[in-house]
Amino acid sequence: MKDQKILNALSYFSLFFAPIIVPVAIWIFSATEITKHHAKVALFTHILPTIGGFASLFLVSFVGVSTNSSNVTGIVGLGLIVAIGIMIVVLAIFNIIRGIQALVAKDDDPLFNTFD
Repeated sequence: MKDQKILNALSYFSLFFAPIIVPVAIWIFSATEITKHHAKVALFTHILPTIGGFASLFLVSFVGVSTNSSNVTGIVGLGLIVAIGIMIVVLAIFNIIRGIQALVAKDDDPLFNTFD
């Protein structure tokens, strides 16, 4: 049970040292469905900022090509950079909170020890 808690927390805390590799490895090699579930959630929250970054790059490029105004492109780009930055901070806080919750979870905590 303790190993499961550590793997659940490691899935979330890996945001700071190996954001995509560790959750994928835990998801593939884990023996329990609960740990696989937490690895999938952590992987999604680690990939989401990357998807947002590529989407914002595409949108800024599209706005830059469709309008000949660098002011519009700059405003759109700045807005997207701020939005992606906020998303990264919120997801980092989410991962920290979920990692701490996984470490301090009781053995009968339904959120971390049963899979519906």
